[in-house]
Order: sequence, then C-alpha cells, then structure tokens
Amino acid sequence: MPEVSRKVLANKDVRTEISEIKDGIYRISGFAKDFGITYNQFLINDEKPTLIHTGPVGMYEQVEARVKEVIPLERLSHVAFLHFESDEWGGMEFLKAPNTKLLCSDLSSTLNLTGWYNIPADHISFWENETLKTGKRTFRFLMTPHVHHWDSMMMFEETTKSLFPSDLFIQPGNNKPVISEDLSESMIGLYRGAGIFASEQPVRQTVKRLERLKPEMVYPMHGSCFDGSLFGRYADALENNDFAFSGLLLGKKLEIG
Repeated sequence: MPEVSRKVLANKDVRTEISEIKDGIYRISGFAKDFGITYNQFLINDEKPTLIHTGPVGMYEQVEARVKEVIPLERLSHVAFLHFESDEWGGMEFLKAPNTKLLCSDLSSTLNLTGWYNIPADHISFWENETLKTGKRTFRFLMTPHVHHWDSMMMFEETTKSLFPSDLFIQPGNNKPVISEDLSESMIGLYRGAGIFASEQPVRQTVKRLERLKPEMVYPMHGSCFDGSLFGRYADALENNDFAFSGLLLGKKLEIG
C-alpha cells in the first residue's frame, strides 16, 4: 500500500515576492520546487481592490503580507478564482477581510460552492461576457470550459487590455516577473508532461477568441508575464502543436491502452 499523503500545510516553504507589472497591477509569486512552476496571484489596486487567486493554504500568510505592502487588507473588495483548485484559492482566510466578496464562474458556483461544509455562500458568480467595474477598471468574464477544468473562466481588463488566462500560457521555471523571450516551446512540453488538457480543441477555440481581444499584457497564473508582442507566438504554439493528455499525469506514465 502506498503511504498516505497529508500535505496539510501545502507549500508552506514557498517564499513569495511582489512586483508591480504595469498600471497598478501587482504580481505576487512563489516558486514551488516540487512542481517546477511559480504560483502567481495578481493584485489590482483600484477603488475596489481585487486579488486574483490566493495561493495554496501554506502560502496564505506570505501572500497576505505582500498584499499589505500595497493596501490594508481591510480595503480588499474582491478575491477571484478562475477555476477550483487549491493553488487558486486554498488561502480562503482572505475572506475574513470584512469587505471581501468571492468572485467565480457561474459553473463553479453551481458545482463547487454548494454542498461543502464551511464554504462561504456569499459570493458573486459570472457568466460569459458579464462585467464588473472596480473603479477605473472594467473586468469582462470569459467562460472557458475544459481549459483546463469544466468550471474554468478567464478575466479581461478592458481599460488596460490585460488578460488573466488562468492556466493557459504556463511556463515552467522561476523566471523574471516579465519576460521578453519566447518560452512557448517549454509551455507545450509542460502541458504534455502534466496532462492537464484532455483535448486540444477547447483550448484552440479559446485561443481564437483571445486573439480577437488583442491583449496588450498577459498575466499567467504560473510563469512570467509577457506583452502583446509575444502573445501571437504563444497562440501559434497552441494552435499548431499537439499537447493534450497522452498517458502522462504530472510526469507519471499511466498505461491507457
């Protein structure tokens, strides 16, 4: 029998740093050695400050400290998660901030915030093309099922043309907050090894939609941010390479024949 794994304080040893990327958008990031990727959270400082993702439970205190470098925690208005996974919203203690509302997709609300013990019912869910104003900024919500979860969504900030693509455009490694080099080949290799996409089709359909938005800055949840000049290369890599699940799950071979 395999040993029981109980990582109650998941990623507690991960150290975080914060960088302002552009226009009051901050990247909070910590490198998870076990997976070879960064866990990113993004703080958007506006009249109603918004945090996208919280990180795993073990990173909570550090992520909170980085947020406090920019705003008092009491000012935090929204915490958004783009799909239901522990590295996206394991640090649920952010909801102890008195004015914070949880944001999620309508599907995640239906599937994941119903029937669980001690999960806050007080949240706001969004459907395709619905918007949220946080002051100077307007966020548009994009439903992106099966990229990579059923409930997945993305956020597009229309004022700055900033794309928050959830687990699309991942790059492995602990790179600079913003990169100018093309790491799309590494991205494709990571997807093949991790097995997070069952099929290329939903991903390519979403990439076509994103191309029409013409993002000027992309803020991936794992990896470095990059500007619109690189976006086309990452889009091309997803449109022209095979990367869907073919037997590897987090690098472990699964016999499926």
